[in-house]
Amino acid sequence: MAIEVKLAMAMMVGLGLAYLALGIVIVTTSDASPRTLLLPVASVVLGGLVAGGLALRMPSSRFFGFAVAAVLGLLHAFLLLAGAVLWFKLFSAVLAIGYIYSWVLLNSGPVRRYLLGDAA
Repeated sequence: MAIEVKLAMAMMVGLGLAYLALGIVIVTTSDASPRTLLLPVASVVLGGLVAGGLALRMPSSRFFGFAVAAVLGLLHAFLLLAGAVLWFKLFSAVLAIGYIYSWVLLNSGPVRRYLLGDAA
C-alpha cells in the first residue's frame, strides 16, 4: 500500500477526530448544547467510512471521499469566515486545508493504481 493511500486514510479519520476534540472542548468550557457534537461525530463516521472503503479497495470509496472532503472542506472554510475567536479560525483553516489536501491525495496516481489496478 502506497504512502499516499495511508496518508489519505489517516487524514480522513484524523481530521474528523481533531474536529471532535474541538467540539468536546467547546461543550465542556461553555454553555453549548451537546447537540454541538452532532457534526463532529458525523465527520468522524464519514471519514471512517471512506478510510474503511479505501482499506478494502472499494473504488467507490474514492468518489465518496471526494464528496466528504468537499463538503467538510467547505464547511470549515465557512466556519473560518464566520468565526469570532482567533484560535477557532486558525483551527478551521487547518482543517479546511487538510480536507483539500485529502481531496488531492484521493485523486493522486498511487491511490488510483491501488484501487483500480491496471485499469488506472
